[in-house]
Amino acid sequence: MQRQRFLLAALGLLTLWRWALLPTLELAPGEALAVFCVKHGQWGSFFEMGPLVPLVARLGMLIGGAGEFGVRFFAPLLALAASLLVWRLTRELFDEQIAGWAVVIMNVLPAFNLAAVTLTPGTFACVLVPAAALCVRRALLQGEAQKRAWWWAAAWVAGTVLAQPPAFATMAAVVCVLGLSKQLRHHLNGSGFRAILAAWSVVVLCWLVWQGGHGWPAFEEGLWLPEWRGIPNVLRWIVLASPLMLALFVMAVRAGYTNGVLQTHRGLPMAMLLPLAALDFFYGPHEGWPDTCGVVWMLFAAVLLAHRSTVARTAVIEQKISLRTVTLVLAALQSAFLLQTDLPRTLGLAWRFSAEPSAATDFTHAFSADPSKSMRGWRESAGVVSAVLKQAGGEGAWFVLGGDWRLAVELDHYLGGTESVQYPASDLGAFAGRSALFVTEEREASGLPDLLKNRFQRTELLSVARVMHAGNEVRWLKIFACHDYRAPDF
Repeated sequence: MQRQRFLLAALGLLTLWRWALLPTLELAPGEALAVFCVKHGQWGSFFEMGPLVPLVARLGMLIGGAGEFGVRFFAPLLALAASLLVWRLTRELFDEQIAGWAVVIMNVLPAFNLAAVTLTPGTFACVLVPAAALCVRRALLQGEAQKRAWWWAAAWVAGTVLAQPPAFATMAAVVCVLGLSKQLRHHLNGSGFRAILAAWSVVVLCWLVWQGGHGWPAFEEGLWLPEWRGIPNVLRWIVLASPLMLALFVMAVRAGYTNGVLQTHRGLPMAMLLPLAALDFFYGPHEGWPDTCGVVWMLFAAVLLAHRSTVARTAVIEQKISLRTVTLVLAALQSAFLLQTDLPRTLGLAWRFSAEPSAATDFTHAFSADPSKSMRGWRESAGVVSAVLKQAGGEGAWFVLGGDWRLAVELDHYLGGTESVQYPASDLGAFAGRSALFVTEEREASGLPDLLKNRFQRTELLSVARVMHAGNEVRWLKIFACHDYRAPDF
């Protein structure tokens, strides 16, 4: 009992520390998109994320203001809720000691700590998926008499789609329904299964309707295609789970599978872990930084590892304590490092800030450059655009076009103007006759993209800016003056 009280106090202090960390990190593009939806009334949008994230961001902004702290206000609270849910699930499966260790392991995971200080779909997945698993387990144990648990499970499954539309949320919902255990097969024709399927289908139908009305952007970006590059995918897991922790996860899964854990009533963590991990391996790289939606499988891996490390008898107690201590300390240090970096975003990808990308610069620059500023530079970029805007005659005479939606939503937030920053796919009909500043991060850009090239009377390169932060080049901006916008002829 004393250990559990200490664990609860530690979670409270950890939540306070995460709150203190929130204003030190600039908004990631996904978070800025949520603020954009709030600011411009796009509550029903399913573009890159579901409406649940902007809604919670709005509630946080009412409490903590419009800055980084307010936008992310609920992120540490959601992480606390996820910890309590995992503790409850593990205690019902095993006992309080294993539940305590599972919570400790998940709170040193770099991926979970990233989710705990950013308001992304991954933050909600860490709560909604374990909550759905807990409700389904209770429903399975108590049978049809426990209909309320089925309905709660349906609500959590629907919430995953409202937070992060397909691909991940759809996959997570399917796993929650079909991948839990052999016991579920006896309930496939029951009212509980129908409730989950109905809730999931309604929200996915809303997503499909929105996608169809906006030109199917999810399919245009190729998010339905898996990422087959094995080495970058493994490196991504090493960074998000810590090397030693990932190795222990693999060993725990192997031992559990060999011992037939899936055949027992305690096989829920394994049954959730395996399909979710497989899905994350191939689809996780599609997620934008710092969204770690797919790595929710690591929470179930933490439960399995806590159980195996407690009951395994292959090592003497001193060796188990030493290995556990080293593993937790290494993961905690890596978490502290990654809270200030964008390293997962660059793993396996071309290093955009290198003049001559190569296999060496792709990886060595990620460690040698100042990693805490690589993701950032949004505030400095907005300062550059604001200065150019003032020289050109002010915001009233010009509107701003970002090269893509990520740059547009960041500039929209940090410029702080009442007029939204647009991007090439936006509806620009209301700007007929006006001039624009087109801002792009493409080094090779010689003008506007084909989508916009013929819609302005003339364009000219106005400025090239190297955005520096802490002695490192973090952004490269080209700003074009585009005169007299005219709507396309249909």
